Amino acid sequence: MNRVPKPRKCLSPACRQLFTPVRKGLSLTKYCCAACELDHAEASGNLRGKAKPKVKKPKTAAKLKKELWPIFSLHQKLVHSADGEWCQCYTCDSAIKIGTINCQGGHCVPKGAYKNLYFDERAVRPQCYSCNINYGGMHYDFCEKLKLEIGLEAFNDMMRHGKDAIKRSALWYQEQLDYYSKEVVKLREIKK
Repeated sequence: MNRVPKPRKCLSPACRQLFTPVRKGLSLTKYCCAACELDHAEASGNLRGKAKPKVKKPKTAAKLKKELWPIFSLHQKLVHSADGEWCQCYTCDSAIKIGTINCQGGHCVPKGAYKNLYFDERAVRPQCYSCNINYGGMHYDFCEKLKLEIGLEAFNDMMRHGKDAIKRSALWYQEQLDYYSKEVVKLREIKK
């Protein structure tokens, strides 16, 4: 049943000698020796060890938005922290350690409904996990406290423009990412 393969010419253009191919799995060898195979691979640019340079695609606005949120949230936590390590929950005043799952960036109103306030410094404050997740952000208490802090006129202006339809570009997110990254470094140095 095992047939002996017919002699064939080596595929390497430099060699082209007749040889008897050897079975490797289900296929037959195409070159008379490893040197011919390597020479042909180098000539055609198909080396297996040599990786082709990958073209880096520019990051989309959605990816940059995901990268920006943790940095922006950390910035807000550091701004509202006395020592750079601990801050207070805006709605229940409990002490929360920055960098833990318990310390989150909460919005005064649902960010799905008010997309413009997603990265608005006036609308984001540190909140504990319980207030932000378990109690749904405690938006009423949050807004009442925020009205006293920033003033009713500024609060109404923020809410009026919160639902404006603005499409942010990848460039805008990249600029914000650069700005807040630098600000976080400055705040960490100041609060040490």
